[in-house]
Amino acid sequence: MTQLRRPLLALVALFTAAITIDRTGVDRGAEAIASSVYALAALAVAAPLAFASLRRSRPWLPATLAFAAYGSLLAVSGSARLGDVHVVATEVAFLVLAARLGQHLARTITRLDDTLGAIAFGDSRARNIESPEAADTIHDEIARSRRHGRPLSLTILSPAPSGLNAAVERAAVEVDRAVRRRYVYGKLARAVGDQLRRSDLLFEHRGSGRLFVLSPETDQDGLSLLVKRMTEAAAIAGVPTEAGSASFPGDAIAFESLVEVAEADLTARADMTPHLRAVGRGGTA
Repeated sequence: MTQLRRPLLALVALFTAAITIDRTGVDRGAEAIASSVYALAALAVAAPLAFASLRRSRPWLPATLAFAAYGSLLAVSGSARLGDVHVVATEVAFLVLAARLGQHLARTITRLDDTLGAIAFGDSRARNIESPEAADTIHDEIARSRRHGRPLSLTILSPAPSGLNAAVERAAVEVDRAVRRRYVYGKLARAVGDQLRRSDLLFEHRGSGRLFVLSPETDQDGLSLLVKRMTEAAAIAGVPTEAGSASFPGDAIAFESLVEVAEADLTARADMTPHLRAVGRGGTA
């Protein structure tokens, strides 16, 4: 919490100092810092919180963007302000510091979120199936199986609604329900992941909590044994799970078609609605 408290206190101190300077004036009386500059500073602080790309960027990028926005503001408002060197320097310093502290705050919050997630959920082999990396891996495996004529299987596991609700209710009462639900999903992913081989690929659809297991070199007989192990492990973990499966090339020759067949098998076993329509290369779903 100290790491979070420091950038918050620094931001409060920065804005307090700016308001104080604004009240006392810097070589020009009142309004040493324009209202539009305060708005830019607020945007500079909020942008890294809203956009992950800014959180992960180089430290100088948000400050550079803030400086560029300030230059555009001067160009629009006219060059009269450029004569007030001290005022311009004050406004630039205010903006750059606000942007830098905003990025630092956003990164700290992200690290805190990741740390809490690791503590609550533990490590999981499951990757987000809607991510670009997952889509590329999936299509590479499909292409390899098609190229070499080798079998490949897909399994979709979904927590049974009644079992999921019971598992969520059994979680610690002091944890928020959303966190408890995510905890149960993570518990299921770890239980299933423990039953997989090194070559098996585990993905999750984070909107529904469903797991997708892509199993290269696995025919229908091997798939039946794998599904049995995974569902039994899920039940032991306290999360009863239904499973639907499909195999390449017997059921389909494209990943999207495998998903359709596996979800049809899943819905036939339980009254559930499909959640994943397609995964395009590059992560487009």
